[in-house]
Amino acid sequence: MKSQSNANISTAWTLPEQLQRKLDEHPLGRNLYITAIRFYPESDAKEWGEPKGAPVYSLLYSAHGSGWYEVSGERHTVKANQYVLLTKNTPFRCGPDPRNPWRLYTAQFTGLLADELCDYLTNGKPIHTTPPLVGRIAQFWDILHHLDLMNNIENLLYANFRFYSFLGTFRLSVFNYMKQGSDNQIEQCIQIMKQQLDKNLTLADLAAQAHLSASYLSALFKEKTRYSPIQLFTSLRMQKASQLLKETNLTVKEIAQEMGYPDQYTFSRTFKLIMGVSPKGFREKS
Repeated sequence: MKSQSNANISTAWTLPEQLQRKLDEHPLGRNLYITAIRFYPESDAKEWGEPKGAPVYSLLYSAHGSGWYEVSGERHTVKANQYVLLTKNTPFRCGPDPRNPWRLYTAQFTGLLADELCDYLTNGKPIHTTPPLVGRIAQFWDILHHLDLMNNIENLLYANFRFYSFLGTFRLSVFNYMKQGSDNQIEQCIQIMKQQLDKNLTLADLAAQAHLSASYLSALFKEKTRYSPIQLFTSLRMQKASQLLKETNLTVKEIAQEMGYPDQYTFSRTFKLIMGVSPKGFREKS
C-alpha cells in the first residue's frame, strides 16, 4: 500500500477512458471523480501542464517549498501551504522553483458537481493559502492506493468519496485543532464550553476562562468558524439537549433545568431556533 513513506518517489495515475465512461453512467460515481493524480517530491520536481487545456479542473497543492504556474503568458508564484485550482479548458504549465523546489500534490477531476465544488473552494480567486491540516496528506495516499486498484469499481467509488473529504480540507474556514496558535485557542475554548453546557456562560465568562479579551475571542471565532462564541456554545448545548431527549425519559422541563435554563419556555424557544423543531416534536420524531 502506498503511504507517506513514498514521499521521495514521484508517482502518477490516470483514469482509463473505459472506466471514465463507467463513472459517467454510475449514479454515485458521476457526481465527482478524479481523472488524474500526481505527486512530485522536492527531489524529483519537474514541469508539467495542459498546453492545450483539458475539460477537467486541475488542483495544484504545494505542501513545502515553492513553484509557479503560467496561464496566458503570465507566471504566478505558488508558495508553501498554498493551492491553485485551475478551471476547465485552461491551458497552463507549472514547475518548481529551482532554488526551493516544491513538494507538489495534484489532482484533476470532473463530474456533475465539479463546477459547484470549484466555486466553493476558490470564491473567484486563483491562489489560496491553506493550513497544513492533520490527515490531508494521509488522505491523498489512501486515495491513490485505491485508485491503483481500479479493476474494482468499489475501489474507484471509495477513492472518489474520499476525494470529497480531501477537497474539503482546503476550505479556508476549516481550522486545525491540532495546530498551535489561534486554532488551538479555539479548540481550548470549545473544550471549556463542553465542560459547562449546564451553565449560562456569557462572552465575558468564556473570555476570562480562556485568558483572552472578549473582543479578540469574538473576532477569532468569526474568522475561523463563522460563528460567534455564544452561537457555538448555544449550538453545543442544544446538541446535548437533543441527546437527552433521545436517550432519557426526562421531561422537557427537567431537561431545561439540566441544561441550566431558567424555564422550559426559554429553553424550548432556543431549541427550536437551533434545531428547527420544538423539543416535543424532536422527541416524537426520534
